[in-house]
Amino acid sequence: MRDMRVALIATVAACLAAAAPILAGPTTAVDGQLTGSVGPGFVITLKDASGADVTHLDTGTYTLLVHDLSELHNFHLAGPGVDVATDVTAIGDQTFTITITDAVYNFQCDAHPLQMHGAFAGGTATLPPPTKPPPPAPRPVTLAVGPGERLTAPGSLASGRYAITARDSSRTDDLHLKGAGVDRKTGIAFRGKVRWTVTLQAGTYRVFSDAHRTLTRKISVY
Repeated sequence: MRDMRVALIATVAACLAAAAPILAGPTTAVDGQLTGSVGPGFVITLKDASGADVTHLDTGTYTLLVHDLSELHNFHLAGPGVDVATDVTAIGDQTFTITITDAVYNFQCDAHPLQMHGAFAGGTATLPPPTKPPPPAPRPVTLAVGPGERLTAPGSLASGRYAITARDSSRTDDLHLKGAGVDRKTGIAFRGKVRWTVTLQAGTYRVFSDAHRTLTRKISVY
């Protein structure tokens, strides 16, 4: 009889154990560690736990430790659901808890946003492709012929693109620019002003009159 009671108790205990909910172990709200740094010069960075620059993060919650090393700069991270910043005039370390979603996030110094900035993508988001800076504007240069037997041109120029203003004030001469990749001229009977956009390469270019070849100048392009 006693054996039957023991067996019954064991069976009931096993059933209760099977019916009891399974308790999960402790969970953490932090999926990773990020480190931001700003200053002391015009430098701002965001690193992951391995020390690599952050360009992409999985979605989740992160601890962000910011080292603010300058009283001239701050570290400001913003994006969907995130807007944390240190003070521009203060220095020291600050810790934030941030949650990253499928979006692009930007960090910058609010005092110098054009010089000090960065971005990363979260989850399925991607960073936009980098934009190519526009080509530099051509540099202005003036060439002139006349009045009389006068020819004006610079003696030397750096290689590159130029917006040349050709001033022809002569009734008997033209203004002719010739060299590697360039052959532009006004007319003998032309009087007035024209503009040429040209690319000058390293070497020698000549500015002369086709009517009087002794009227000539050389431009050394380096």
